[in-house]
Amino acid sequence: METAEYQCELDENSNKKAKLELHEDPKERLSAASTLREWVRQQDWLRTPTDDKYLLSFLRARKFSQLGARELLENYWTVRTKISEWYSDVDPADNKVQDIIRKGIYLPLPGRDRNGRKVVLVRLGAADPSEKSFDDVMRANLALFDYLLLDENIQVNGLVFIVDLTGFTRQHFMATGVENSKKCMLVTQKALPGRIKELHYYNTGSVFETIFNLIRPLMSEKLRNRVHVHGQNLTTVYDNIDMSLLPEEYLPDDYDGPKAGCIQDIADNLAKSLLQPKVRKFIVDLHSGKYGVDLSKKSKDNEPQASFRKLNVS
Repeated sequence: METAEYQCELDENSNKKAKLELHEDPKERLSAASTLREWVRQQDWLRTPTDDKYLLSFLRARKFSQLGARELLENYWTVRTKISEWYSDVDPADNKVQDIIRKGIYLPLPGRDRNGRKVVLVRLGAADPSEKSFDDVMRANLALFDYLLLDENIQVNGLVFIVDLTGFTRQHFMATGVENSKKCMLVTQKALPGRIKELHYYNTGSVFETIFNLIRPLMSEKLRNRVHVHGQNLTTVYDNIDMSLLPEEYLPDDYDGPKAGCIQDIADNLAKSLLQPKVRKFIVDLHSGKYGVDLSKKSKDNEPQASFRKLNVS
């Protein structure tokens, strides 16, 4: 079922996966979104966008469990309210945001892998702590993920991360700090309406061990089981990631197959894509301060009592 306001963008394979893995019924998806929207309207402590496409991202992230989607939506806006320094007054057209995106610190790569997943290259060493604060970097790149998760095929198939620690020094770690590392894990696990399928760490060393020992206890068992550590071996990365998706900087000199292009071109194109009028409007609106939670207004009566999915009774 579709309306003039909502047109499903799932391709054929994603549609099949949504049915099989997420319990998504094309005939009932808008009914499920309507049920979630009606619940939101009854919560005077919660302010959130309520269009179909937006709410469907939360339903998909929780396999169309109404209770799960409600909890994720609450967590999402609670985190964004409490960590407002990362989520306030962000405009993709701001020069600082554009500069950070063009650095390619967080870089969604063109295309999707053989399983339909979006591969995101994370180059933490590309950030210059003396030039931009950690808060500035997070503001820009979390807005990037808001944009990325507008893609319904990514909502269904999920994300694969390659975290390249080349050039990541103790100076970077000190600029990040323990509290920010904890906040990053909180955002990743509690406030991201996306499915993290794999985490690949490359070019790891002593700094990585320090970081990982810090964040590992904060990871859910499911996320820990999806972590792959490759040391300095790109060959094992190739075993997991299609080489055709990788930038030329990550490919052997004798490789002559398809590739994603160079890092700078990918980053420049990404920065431009955030300036599209609809994208910019969405991000500015989401970071405008008009959405969030006021938990002082929330009572136990607001707690969802049961998890259910809208059933198609014929």
